[in-house]
Amino acid sequence: MIKRSVGISFIAISTILIAVKYLSKAIGGAPVGNTISTLSLLSLLAGLCYLSWGEFDEYKKGIRHSGK
Repeated sequence: MIKRSVGISFIAISTILIAVKYLSKAIGGAPVGNTISTLSLLSLLAGLCYLSWGEFDEYKKGIRHSGK
């Protein structure tokens, strides 16, 4: 359960970073470097990895408890 929560948190951070990138361009017109894009992509990938890891662990628990 904790791995899924961490995964969703990373995905939320990625969403916030993408929003900050576009808002800063819209408000100030200042160019934003590739750092925010890179961090948002890494955060998204980490979130997806944690989310799938948590789901896989839950799947293994279900198989173990069902007797299959």
